[in-house]
Amino acid sequence: MHNAIETVQKMGCYWFIALHCFFQKAHSVPHLQPFITRMLSAFLTVFLATTGAKATQFYPLSLDLKGEGQPVVVFIHGNGSNASAWSNIEPQIRSMGVQTVVYDRIILDPHPMWEAGYAVEHEAKDLITALSDLADNAPIILVAHSYGGYIASLLVEELENVQGIVFVDAGIPQDMSAELVSFVLAEYIPRFEALEKAAPELAKTIIPIIKAYPATARRMGSVTIPQHLPVIDIVAATSWVKDAKVVAQMHKAHAEFTAASPTRTSVFAKGSGHNVMQDKPEYVIEAIKRMVEQVRGK
Repeated sequence: MHNAIETVQKMGCYWFIALHCFFQKAHSVPHLQPFITRMLSAFLTVFLATTGAKATQFYPLSLDLKGEGQPVVVFIHGNGSNASAWSNIEPQIRSMGVQTVVYDRIILDPHPMWEAGYAVEHEAKDLITALSDLADNAPIILVAHSYGGYIASLLVEELENVQGIVFVDAGIPQDMSAELVSFVLAEYIPRFEALEKAAPELAKTIIPIIKAYPATARRMGSVTIPQHLPVIDIVAATSWVKDAKVVAQMHKAHAEFTAASPTRTSVFAKGSGHNVMQDKPEYVIEAIKRMVEQVRGK
């Protein structure tokens, strides 16, 4: 989320717009309609299989599973990002003989996302549902960036086979303070109009998440990551937050989080901005490899 609006304004978010145009054009070409129907049906099946769930409560995902072996390494991107965030990381992790999972949200027209109102719990449920098709009880390592850290924290509550987390300059329940919420709302709400003009489809995913920050903060207040669960917490040298007081509070929250358990390790990504996987990928790769070895050694 935190760099997405600036990126959209600079680059026009061509990827999202191109995908949107593809679906528009494809539906106007009769011989492509069966292909599009089959593809979207496959995507939607992942999420709409939950008994009793309303379609408007779920946001379609496209999962990309690669490799074989255990543990399963699940990459969770941040708000306003997509699977490409992990393109430099995933192949090197897969080479260790593990299965990797990256995902994207699907851009549809009409757009079904968040019609029932956004909630971070819905995001977590989506991924839990999608991951339910993986091998039974396969150990899972979550690798989460930015806002994805909050989603990962909720997954830990539901998935007993999560055996490790690598936070990549990610949110943790303890860092979502009232001050952080106020900063996010003040910083990004004034940019909504520009975002909607530059990339309307992307805006439909980013804006509801930002508006829901107060509710997300309340939900995070009730989330506890078990102290026995191994965690590597990578903190970037340069935060996405531009308020020094809020940054200090976040750093304090992360320091207290890792100090609370011997199974947690803090890693300072020297010379890196918020997108550590692009700026300093070696930190992320090394952390994941360490976590894989630790889980395998159990």
